[in-house]
Amino acid sequence: MLYNWNTINSEQYCRLITLGEDPKAEDLVWAMTGKTKNQMTVKDLKKFKLGNLTPELDPVTLKTFTTNGTTYAMQDMSDLPFGLFVDLAKEGEDLKSNLLTVMSYLYRPVTGLTKWNRLKLMLVITLAPRVKGKWLLKIIYKLLNSVHFEIEEYDPLKCDLRIKDMKQAPASAAHNVASFFLILSRELQQTTRKSLIKMMVEMQNQMTQNLTSIKDKQKQT
Repeated sequence: MLYNWNTINSEQYCRLITLGEDPKAEDLVWAMTGKTKNQMTVKDLKKFKLGNLTPELDPVTLKTFTTNGTTYAMQDMSDLPFGLFVDLAKEGEDLKSNLLTVMSYLYRPVTGLTKWNRLKLMLVITLAPRVKGKWLLKIIYKLLNSVHFEIEEYDPLKCDLRIKDMKQAPASAAHNVASFFLILSRELQQTTRKSLIKMMVEMQNQMTQNLTSIKDKQKQT
């Protein structure tokens, strides 16, 4: 079987990102098959073929994907529930171990989808992997952006029950989440640094005001 970026799922991606920069051949076999070298047979190895595993961001799976008969869509980041934000921050502390859980939090079942929007969504999911030309891709992505739907309200208990579906999601969905967290962590670091500088300036100004007030009172006495 040929394993490449377009054929592997999120479970395989999660194993792959734990290997480091220079993985051994046996580690790659484990990442793709879930089997150790002692579990693989010579017959299995003859069928094993490794292609290009370079990650690619996919605008379609960034928004939606379908697995096991259920269509999932990404949480709108501009309308993030506070409870979800807290849970994401906690699970994100060890993202490599918790990536599938985080995926189940962010990708939730689509609800409130009209027949017309469902048709457009199915067209996008079906055609996007087959289209190569930039002009046609633009049309596909424009069609995707015109699809309006809602997703199930956030419930961590329900999300935990969908880990199995997340394992079968395209690897690009897991990569989208991992990339999102990388960008988010950088922004949080910058925001924290700016907030710290702002707080220090405010403290310095307050201390200056307090010292001035004390000197004024001393002069009055």
